[in-house]
Amino acid sequence: MKAAKNMSTATLPSNRNPLIIQLLDRIESLDPERLEELWQSVGKSEATIEEQIIRCGLANETQIASCYSEHYLVPLFDPPINTPPPIDPSIASILPNRLCRDHLIAPLNDDGNVLEVAVFSPDSLLLADEVKLLTGRQMRPMFAPLSVIERLLNLLYEEGGWNASLPTTSSPSFEEVEEIEELDDEEAAEATEIIHLDQAPPPGRDGRIIRYVNGIFEQALSYGASDIHIEPYEDACRVRLRVDGILSEISPPPTSLLSSVISRLKVLSKMDIAERRLPQDGAIALRSGEKRVDMRVNTCPTVYGEKVVMRVLDKNALPHDLTKLGLDRRQHKDLVEAIQSSHGLMLVTGPTGSGKSTTLYSCLNALNDSETNICTVEDPVEFKFEGINQVQTRSKVGLTFASALRAFLRQDPDVIMVGEVRDTETAEICMRAALTGHFVFSTLHTNDALSSVTRLQDMGIEPFLLANTLRLLVAQRLIRRLCDECKIPYHLDQETSKRYHIPRDVPVFRAVGCERCRQTGYRGRVAVFEVIRINQQLKDMIQSGESVGNMKRLAAKSGMKSLAQSALVKVVDGMTSLEEAIGLCSDP
Repeated sequence: MKAAKNMSTATLPSNRNPLIIQLLDRIESLDPERLEELWQSVGKSEATIEEQIIRCGLANETQIASCYSEHYLVPLFDPPINTPPPIDPSIASILPNRLCRDHLIAPLNDDGNVLEVAVFSPDSLLLADEVKLLTGRQMRPMFAPLSVIERLLNLLYEEGGWNASLPTTSSPSFEEVEEIEELDDEEAAEATEIIHLDQAPPPGRDGRIIRYVNGIFEQALSYGASDIHIEPYEDACRVRLRVDGILSEISPPPTSLLSSVISRLKVLSKMDIAERRLPQDGAIALRSGEKRVDMRVNTCPTVYGEKVVMRVLDKNALPHDLTKLGLDRRQHKDLVEAIQSSHGLMLVTGPTGSGKSTTLYSCLNALNDSETNICTVEDPVEFKFEGINQVQTRSKVGLTFASALRAFLRQDPDVIMVGEVRDTETAEICMRAALTGHFVFSTLHTNDALSSVTRLQDMGIEPFLLANTLRLLVAQRLIRRLCDECKIPYHLDQETSKRYHIPRDVPVFRAVGCERCRQTGYRGRVAVFEVIRINQQLKDMIQSGESVGNMKRLAAKSGMKSLAQSALVKVVDGMTSLEEAIGLCSDP
């Protein structure tokens, strides 16, 4: 009867006396200082009154849900904190994801006539007509704590787990970070804090933003994503992860929270959150359990707002053994012999995201010992290694590839790595270093290995310099690896077998799809290489200005495998599918 009396005597919320304050004050005397703090924050934040109450520490979310439950004579839904609720995941299809997220509601049970829905705010009770219109069911509300609803949404719409770390809402618990370094250059785009994903975010609106951003990070790490894209549009937004080279969508935040999500990422990346007209670069360092992951962050203004792209840099994923790169026996022998030379130039070519940095770091790691002075200049420094002197370029203060290289030549180096040969000046200094007793590694953006000769000549490098400095040319790509759990063998038809020179009696494998590979049929990627050792014949051809086509034919006669041939070997070995190899190498 008490609840009925409360309902009959409840007054409309006012600026100074909202309903929830009245309900809380009846069960427990509220702290005047915290109440005053609440009044001062009202109107200054987009957060709801309930979220501001939690943030000020006046009450926790369970107390709020209990008060509303008693006042409106509506059941309370508050399952044990570590026990998954008995909910059929298929119920997620009955209500739109965006409706549930925008209004913080979650479907619980459907008997065909009545749909039970968990709600946090009394405003959600007004959705009864909309739910009936969408589903044809009567809505039966049940009040639930905010964290319970958010975990339900994660369980139903994000394929997450109920047992993931749950937030504590009895008192504010603001995110803690680990200081790791202080930057001398304020404009340096490097992470200065480690964000701990295992720690609970604070309650309220800020906690929702932090929890969502952390959820994106956790999904990216669990899927093994290489990039995260957050894209704004006119009346919606999209979040995509690049997994094994393919972009796939995940659940986006409500449009109303997008600007807060982007601001959160810019704060973590040490960017200027007030600057929305210009692109910005930054970095984020994460720790999940014992795992440390760095992210390179870039924002770019679009017509509908700022797009954010984050490159995931997992040092633990780097192979420290050259034999694990995916080279065949001949390619591995040529690579090892070349990098052990006392001087010369090795170039790794391929498009962005083809694994060039991984190959270079693996070579440097193989040479990294107490007797070798290794210096690198990179933009940016993606991975940091003990025993290697790494320099981050800063063009704003004049520290470019060329200026760093000139400095290196006075630092008594044995091995030099240049992130990329971008201009004539850098190319000329690389050649000079390679001629004067240093081994130089670098990258170029070309379609195949020998095209780098033409590219360097276009930059103004003389053919005789190229002939005397080049030791090894490597081209590479990444193709998706078949999932070992679900791939199935089959035999090619006669036409396909003849076209790709794969005997019909040799079984190849096809992608199928299972839970382990998220129904894609692929899990992880493998590199395919084109490795060309510059022998005397090739040196003579480079110096005489022979065409790339003639040099390719000579390299093929000496046993060089092209990218297409290397990909087809991976098909025969059962590592990838023929479709994946054909998609990469259109001229096998």
